[in-house]
Parts: sequence; structure tokens; C-alpha cells
Amino acid sequence: MKFTPALTLAAALLCPTYALAINAVMYQPQLRDMSMTDQQWKNILGQLKQQGIDTLVFQWSRYGDAFNGGEPQFWIENKAMLVKDSGLKLVMGLAADDKFFERQNQPLSALENYFNGLRARDAELAARWKRVLGEENIAGWYISSELDDRRWRSPEMQQAALAWLTKTHESLAAVADKPIAVSSFFAGNMSPDGYQKWVTNLSHSGVKVWVQDGAGTGVMTPQARALYLQTNSGGQVVELFRQDKNAAGFSATPLDSSEQRRLLETRPPAGKDRVYFSLRYMGAAAGILQYRNSPPVNIDAEKK
Repeated sequence: MKFTPALTLAAALLCPTYALAINAVMYQPQLRDMSMTDQQWKNILGQLKQQGIDTLVFQWSRYGDAFNGGEPQFWIENKAMLVKDSGLKLVMGLAADDKFFERQNQPLSALENYFNGLRARDAELAARWKRVLGEENIAGWYISSELDDRRWRSPEMQQAALAWLTKTHESLAAVADKPIAVSSFFAGNMSPDGYQKWVTNLSHSGVKVWVQDGAGTGVMTPQARALYLQTNSGGQVVELFRQDKNAAGFSATPLDSSEQRRLLETRPPAGKDRVYFSLRYMGAAAGILQYRNSPPVNIDAEKK
């Protein structure tokens, strides 16, 4: 069949959205990673490509004061450049507030100013990455703050979150108009139906919501988790760790290699991003990136 230009354009417009979805791994930069050599990093990236990964997501590129200037900033910029050179796509996480899970509990009247500060820092950091990497080498932005199903239960709080994400989308698009994502997790504090509706509402901001699958912490049964995962989300975060419930603090171990391989070989739903959490738990990083005693983050329990 001969395709005319008009038909070709029409076909492109009707092309299923899964062609644009990413198959990604999330990386949490930590200061202790600075002992990793460039060659070790290149080897990790090469192994990810061999496993069918097409994108690396930096969970953040600033964590509190970490990576904000000096040698740590140079280090993280260099590692991002090496990702670009590897052929993997790069989604840049922005400024993570190390006190977010405390500060989100401020009264609603104070949250607007707090959110404005988060948005300004994210836009500032995005502009820096645009200068460092070049706009064409950035596949997307990731908002490092994570949204749970407890603090954001009330209609007023959900509206505040929607307004914040909408304004952040506008600010980041003004820097470089790229896909933007944020992640969310659940622990049974909303009903499955209520959570699904909230995730759908958040997507009206123009920001994709990646829902964490909760398998790593095991807070809920697989059957219960399945109800919450039936959301109209932009994608799913697949947890590659299993938490030790008997440990005093947070402790987890990677899934065994056969189970990781099974997950990596499972095709994501059409049009949905898949993001594996995290690089530290993958064989490619074994002996290079430590996975115990990670800094506070959730996804879903590494903040504990």
C-alpha cells in the first residue's frame, strides 16, 4: 500500500501512545556514590541497555543541600552527561526537600507559599540542567516530592495538590516543554475508588502520575494492591526490593535475579511508563552502589 503524506500524518496522529512510553530505571544519587568511577558508571549503563531499559530517571539532582555546588554538583553533572552519551534517554529529577514529609503537614493556609518555593527551586534547577545538557538531551522532568494517600485525602488538600502541580507544569514547560512526572503511593488510607479518582484528577495538571506498586514494603496484600493499581495513571513504579519487617530501621534486600528478570521481561500496559525502583537493587549495580540505609525518600518505604 502506498502512503500519501496526508495518510502518513494521519497514521502518526493515530499512533497508539505506548510508542512514547518509557521503560526506565530510577536512580537515587547519594553522596557516597561519588566513589564510583566513570568506567563503572558506563558499565552499569551498558548493562541496563542490554536488559531493554531505554531511560534512566534521576530521582533528584539536589537533595536538601546535597549536590548544590562544589565537587558534588560537578560529579552529578558529569554522571548525567555520561547517561546522555550512552544513548539512554534521561529524565531529570529536580530539587528534593529532605523535610517534605514533615512540611506537607503544615496548615493549608501555609502550603501555598511552601509549594511556591518548591516550584521556584524546581524551575531554577531545570534551567541549570538545560544549560548543562542542552534541551534536546533531556527527555523529561521528574518532581521529586511524592504524594501519599493520607495527607491528601480531603477535597481541599487534593485541590491544593492539583494547583501546585498545574503551576509547576507551567513553570517547567516555560524552561523546556518536556513530559513531567510525579509519583504517588498508597497504604489503604483512601478507598481504591477514591484513590483512582484522585490520581485521575491529578493528571489534569498535565503532570503524569507514576503509581508505586507497593510490593517492596508488603504493607498490603497483593489482592488489595491490585485494586489500587487499577488507576488511570501515567505509569507504574515497580519495586525491586523486599523489606525486612523484623529490622529495627529500614532494611531491604533485592529480589533474586530470576524474579528481576521476569519483571524486566514483562511488557508494560500500552501507553504506560514503567519505572523500576531502583538501580541500587539491580545486578548491574552490585558491588558498586550500596542499597542499605538509603536516605529518606519513600518509594515506598526507603524514607523509614
